[in-house]
Amino acid sequence: MKNFVLTFLVVFTIFISYALCFGNKGKGHICFRAVDEDKDGKVTFQEFKKIYGDDKVKFEAIDLNDDGKLSHDEYHRFLGHGAS
Repeated sequence: MKNFVLTFLVVFTIFISYALCFGNKGKGHICFRAVDEDKDGKVTFQEFKKIYGDDKVKFEAIDLNDDGKLSHDEYHRFLGHGAS
């Protein structure tokens, strides 16, 4: 029974995370907006490292157009959600 409850909670948490992330497409995904602290539509390395640590190599790999900022689509490709 404990395994069932634990499995249910994990699946439920994942489901809620995806629902929150994809539920508001017209205004940008909540997970992107949570990282984009200044709400300028781009994630800077300073914003990125608060969540993902001081990993400049990872940031640069995600920044496909090399502008020093992550767009909404670049960020969601990194998360595995694809671009919207």
